[in-house]
Amino acid sequence: MAAPESRKSEEGLSRLIAFADAVVAIALTLLVLPLVDIANDLPEETSIGEVVSDHSLELTSFFISFVVIWILWRQHHQTMEYFRAYDRVLVNLTFVWLWLLTIVVLPFATAMVDDSRVEWATVLYIGVLAISVAALVAIGQWGHRHRDLLVDDEATDRWTRSSGGWGTLLALAVALAIALVYPKSGNWPLLLLVLTDPIERLLSRVRNPH
Repeated sequence: MAAPESRKSEEGLSRLIAFADAVVAIALTLLVLPLVDIANDLPEETSIGEVVSDHSLELTSFFISFVVIWILWRQHHQTMEYFRAYDRVLVNLTFVWLWLLTIVVLPFATAMVDDSRVEWATVLYIGVLAISVAALVAIGQWGHRHRDLLVDDEATDRWTRSSGGWGTLLALAVALAIALVYPKSGNWPLLLLVLTDPIERLLSRVRNPH
């Protein structure tokens, strides 16, 4: 006998979002742990300048990953603002299949980038970002196709006509291809993300020519 479908309440949606926020907060905290280890292992009479110079890679990776996770959370937050209800697919896209999994993995991917002995670490890092953005795009597209889950207002109508993050996903796909072909390029392919907004605007014009 099949289990009955659980009731999807507004409180349940709030708890879904709150749990996702908590996981993001934990992931941000985990990013700083390698820096704490560096601080604990410092020799006596070390200046801040020496710390920054000797551990510039770790510090840069920390700040990049902190900003990346914040941007991913902000995009998830903005997307979920248009939802008034949820279903099993939305839960799976958020938890089981993709998005939160990538958020949890990002501190690990960051640590791999910091370790010069690990080959293809940048490919792993960019790949995790691409999967995370793909999950956000999938969440948005699921809402576009199931309007009963969305708030019924003009702002939501405008959102459903937007490109929905495809520009970011395209930029990351190109960055991943560059990292695969030139593995020693480091994090430089991620600079393609500055093209995200122009690509998003172009895709919006294509989708809505009038």
